[in-house]
Amino acid sequence: MIAQACVAPDCDNQDCGSCANACCKLTFTFPPSMTSTDVATVLNNTIMGGGPDGRYFETTLAEGVHNVADLHPLGVPVYIAKTIHTTAKRVYNDSIDMTITDSAGGATLRAFSISQVGGAYCDAGQNFKNIVTLIKPVYEKLGLNFSYAHVDDSCPPPSNFIQ
Repeated sequence: MIAQACVAPDCDNQDCGSCANACCKLTFTFPPSMTSTDVATVLNNTIMGGGPDGRYFETTLAEGVHNVADLHPLGVPVYIAKTIHTTAKRVYNDSIDMTITDSAGGATLRAFSISQVGGAYCDAGQNFKNIVTLIKPVYEKLGLNFSYAHVDDSCPPPSNFIQ
């Protein structure tokens, strides 16, 4: 099934089955002045109330908290986060999982979005859009210019797309 649920903007990075189903994996780096706690706090506040487009749903994590869990007290230096996004046409739901860590160069957020419906081979760019729509306001709220890096061959730029 080729899903056509993505509504522009940010639908150019189409994925066709790089995770067996349609998906996208991106990395976001923040300057040394931003800690994982800073990023996790802003991310959590962004998800609350439906996120930037009102279609991000709060989730309860295994730790019993909503959206973002701090694993530092358990001796694991990471925040984990999850949300579910419904497409603009309200046809499909996608899961977005994230980790936020600290390094000498600043905080790093890794995000992964996958279509929940089985058989979503091509996503018309929806998984890329799920991530960037959520993370752009995080950069904005932190007073930073938005940027990202591709981690693998999922959701490639249009010039690299192979179907």
